[in-house]
Order: sequence, then structure tokens, then C-alpha cells
Amino acid sequence: MTRKTFMACLLAGLITLASTGMVEARRDDRPDRSSRQETSRRDGISLDEAVARVRRESGGRVLSAEARDRRGDTTYRIKVLLPNGAVRVYNVDARSGRSD
Repeated sequence: MTRKTFMACLLAGLITLASTGMVEARRDDRPDRSSRQETSRRDGISLDEAVARVRRESGGRVLSAEARDRRGDTTYRIKVLLPNGAVRVYNVDARSGRSD
């Protein structure tokens, strides 16, 4: 094997190794959705259940939904476009399921 071939193989191997490591790191950084839902379900309602409830009660279209942790208590912030064109933000307590 010539030096040029060896260097090309070495470079290809390093690129492959680096790209595999970066993919694995990205995969580990993303939160596991199923475990997040199971945790919320044990404590009360999940984000999906809160969204469905707000959608049903308001009759609007959900624009965004996110979980927020405040001093150990989880609340869901759900932004809804109401049928009359107004936008309303609902805050739902994850433990009790009550919204404001």
C-alpha cells in the first residue's frame, strides 16, 4: 500500500468515526418523549392530554404547547387561536389538570 492510499483510508476512517460520534451525541441530547410523558402521567396529566382538553374546551386551534418547570411544579403553557380570531394562552397545572 502506498503512502497516498494509506492516508486516504485513514482520513476516510476518521471522517466516518467523527460523523458517527456526532450523530450519537445529538441523539443523546434530545429528551425522550415517552419517558417525559410517563413522568407527567404518574404525577397527573401528560402534555398531550392537556392539549386535547384545552382544544376541546376552547374549540380553537392549538398554536404551541410546552412544559415548564417552576420550583418543582410542572405547568403546561398552551397557546390557542380561538374561533373569533383571538389568541389565548392557557396555563394548565400538570398535577391537577386545572387551567386558568
